[in-house]
Amino acid sequence: MQASGMSMKPLSGKELEYIVDCISNEDLLLKQAAATAASQVHQEVNHLLNSFIQTHQQHIHTLTNAISQHANMAPTQPQQG
Repeated sequence: MQASGMSMKPLSGKELEYIVDCISNEDLLLKQAAATAASQVHQEVNHLLNSFIQTHQQHIHTLTNAISQHANMAPTQPQQG
């Protein structure tokens, strides 16, 4: 996803916090959909909720990959400043 000839810049602390918040929100939505699906008797609704679960799992996967791609750029020592 990176343009040729361009290198990735490290994520800022604010960007990392935002991604972590997004992961937390996706996890909450996934759990809510799963809990509702577990108590659902209508097959159509259950199918839709399972689709939501898969979507949120993919979002979490995408967000964690974004963090992983930047892990090698993270400072190894606390920053002064």
